[in-house]
Amino acid sequence: MEQRSKAVDGSGQLERALDILELLARTGSPVGLTEIATAVGGPKATVHRLLATLQTRGYVTQEAHGALYSAGVRCFELGSLWAQNLDLRAIAGPELRALNEETGETVHLAIYDHGDVVYVDKLESRHPVVAKSHVGRRCPATCVATGRVLLAFQPAAEIRSVLGTPIPSYTEHTVTEPGALAELLAGVRRDGFGVNHESYRIGVGGVAAPIRDHTGAAIASVGLCLPEQRFGPDRFDALRDRTVQAAGEISRALGDSLGVLALES
Repeated sequence: MEQRSKAVDGSGQLERALDILELLARTGSPVGLTEIATAVGGPKATVHRLLATLQTRGYVTQEAHGALYSAGVRCFELGSLWAQNLDLRAIAGPELRALNEETGETVHLAIYDHGDVVYVDKLESRHPVVAKSHVGRRCPATCVATGRVLLAFQPAAEIRSVLGTPIPSYTEHTVTEPGALAELLAGVRRDGFGVNHESYRIGVGGVAAPIRDHTGAAIASVGLCLPEQRFGPDRFDALRDRTVQAAGEISRALGDSLGVLALES
């Protein structure tokens, strides 16, 4: 019985220590002992001991003057190691497969690279008529849905650079005027998804949404690519919503709080 009591107490202390770390990381500015103890619901003496232990391990730093505490560099180091070891394809895989199975359409996982998108993973449509694509292929970010949702969230200087160079025309539906493209990208930022209706290849369309990492940055995109004959008003809403949901689930797996909020709203 005594052993069980210790285990429960140890678990409670661990939870309180994690609550302290989350509070300090979320606040982003030094916090006093009294405020920390009130927030995590613990006696000052206990919280002080936990802070001392966390400080010794580098997870918490104390201001030189006064009892104010901040998240320590060790938190950053662990977060960076975690981010470096992520395998985007492995993490996205379950959602990509689910999206492919539920829609029956080709699914792309793409990343941004100097005005282009590169397909890093792909699941083929099960329909007899498909829009052909290949892993490793580059496409202009201005023309395809997976690229538009990534270009839209690039730094302003990168967007100006891309829109400041001549935009090649691939079909009669290609948007090449910088002002019109800027407006299109603003719509992507507002709506959270991008669309392509024959702007790169005649008869081919797509819808995509950004994938965000733990910092909130758009690091990849997930999209559907399909013949326009299967991308009419009767299916658009369902395909868009399922694609946005898949991007949100992957983002959540990568630690993005925006993805969590979007899925819970």
